[in-house]
Amino acid sequence: MSSAVIMPAWVFHPRRSLEKAQKLARLLGSPLPVAHALVNRGIDDAHKAEAFLNPALENLHDPAEMMDLERAAERILGAIVKGERIFIQGDYDVDGITSTFLLYSALLELSANAEYRIPHRIKDGYGLTIDAIEEARRRGCTLVVTVDCGITATEAVDHAKTLGIDTVITDHHEPPAVLPNAYAIVNPLRPGCPYPFKSLAGVGVTFKLVERLLQDHGGIDKAKEYLDVVALGTIADVVPLVGENRVLARLGLDRLNQGKRLGVTALMEVAGIKDKRINSGQVAFVLAPRINAAGRMGNAEQGLRLLLAREPGEARDCANSLEEDNLRRRQFDEKALIEAAERVERELGYPDCSSIVLWSDQWHPGIIGIVASRLVERFQRPTVLVALDGERGRGSGRSLPGLDLTRLLDSCSDLLIAHGGHAFAAGLTIAREHLPEFRTRLETLVRETHRPEQFVPRLEVDHEVTLSEITLDMIEQLERMAPHGLDNPEPLFQVLNARVKDVVTVGGQKHLRMTVVDDTGEAEAIGFGMGPRAAAIRQAGRADVAFVPSRNEWKGDTRVQLKLKDVRLS
Repeated sequence: MSSAVIMPAWVFHPRRSLEKAQKLARLLGSPLPVAHALVNRGIDDAHKAEAFLNPALENLHDPAEMMDLERAAERILGAIVKGERIFIQGDYDVDGITSTFLLYSALLELSANAEYRIPHRIKDGYGLTIDAIEEARRRGCTLVVTVDCGITATEAVDHAKTLGIDTVITDHHEPPAVLPNAYAIVNPLRPGCPYPFKSLAGVGVTFKLVERLLQDHGGIDKAKEYLDVVALGTIADVVPLVGENRVLARLGLDRLNQGKRLGVTALMEVAGIKDKRINSGQVAFVLAPRINAAGRMGNAEQGLRLLLAREPGEARDCANSLEEDNLRRRQFDEKALIEAAERVERELGYPDCSSIVLWSDQWHPGIIGIVASRLVERFQRPTVLVALDGERGRGSGRSLPGLDLTRLLDSCSDLLIAHGGHAFAAGLTIAREHLPEFRTRLETLVRETHRPEQFVPRLEVDHEVTLSEITLDMIEQLERMAPHGLDNPEPLFQVLNARVKDVVTVGGQKHLRMTVVDDTGEAEAIGFGMGPRAAAIRQAGRADVAFVPSRNEWKGDTRVQLKLKDVRLS
């Protein structure tokens, strides 16, 4: 593994305003640090705060506001009445699996003749293809509905029309300049769509369609029974956890913690978190990787079968299978990460490069997205990794704020066979012979806006506090700001020039534990992965600490604990 370490720059949140925070604290009767955290997230009046802190189904927009959704729903409902066979085309990641489950389950509720297909990552590739349409024809389907894919499937949609098959597309990825000639296209990002919230995950778009389909069969009250699965897909897809996504994730997590879905309960058990309250972090880093593992290492339909399980034995079998896939996935990605990180310095001359493009015949295509994410975290460079198979390669890219990966790939489209995705994550297919030129061009494009020295990670601090301000009551109020994720990070505070004592390592010397002291009080602190820094911190005796306030519960005792994000020696 590379020895490169990039120390983050600490900056105050750009929205920080003492005047607005003081006013909001008075209106809410909340501690000033809580008000600062809210203001920094654009919550600067009591009405916004009420909606943010108490998400409700009433905060969701009317599905009818989404372009083509009514047309899509009428075609599907008409197919059900006529007894047509409906073919659902999903995707192999958590967003695609949960979207497929959601629409399939709703169609079964409506007594539809429904089939589903989740492609095999390696054999089939991504999205709606001509092969998928041919499979729909063989199964006797006359209507294809995509979930979490399809917005670029021009050829497949045209092929379907020649066979007399209608296509309804539901997607949330960036639309191309020319849209497929589908019967209906439901995507809040399509030009001219008036839907006010543009950042739904694929499962969020599917939820809006399902809400409309169930309009005469319980409506939103029936649709909300699926919110636990909607939360899984929304959080896993790393969409902004604000607006409608926040409502879906928060209410979905509440339902998830009721333990009503056998498959999810079984997965929690094999992951060792059955008795814990599930938060967004556990979905993102514990549950989602296990559901994703099936699509990365084997057959993604195993993840769907987990959600569909109706018997405890079936749920346990699916969960155990996913756990095995995840263990294999970790072995593959750890090996690839070690190799790729070493090549970043040896082959690309880090830190003088502005981007990372690497390829290999030995990498498993199912894990390169994970490895790309870890390289971005470590080296703070937009990264594209390509797993080669013969004369072609499948690539996965990850980026940083301020660098829209899909736009970068658009500028390289003459070198690519196919590409698509989001600003932060995208996939591509490329010929082996074009890889060197692609690497050079991407480097040039990134350097036009970002020089190597500009790639410094930032810690956005909400406010500077004293330790006496960090109380269990304040933490309880901060917890109402969950779930956390993109655009709603955990509230982060700093204490400067604090005294540190009782500095020790725990967890096999991996982690750091210490007591932080200022003029107003003291608090215990834990720094995960900071064990190697313990000796230097102990010797310095004083430090600046950036932390997330949390609670430590042990044997019936609850006390304040600072979850360290960084330590600077004074």
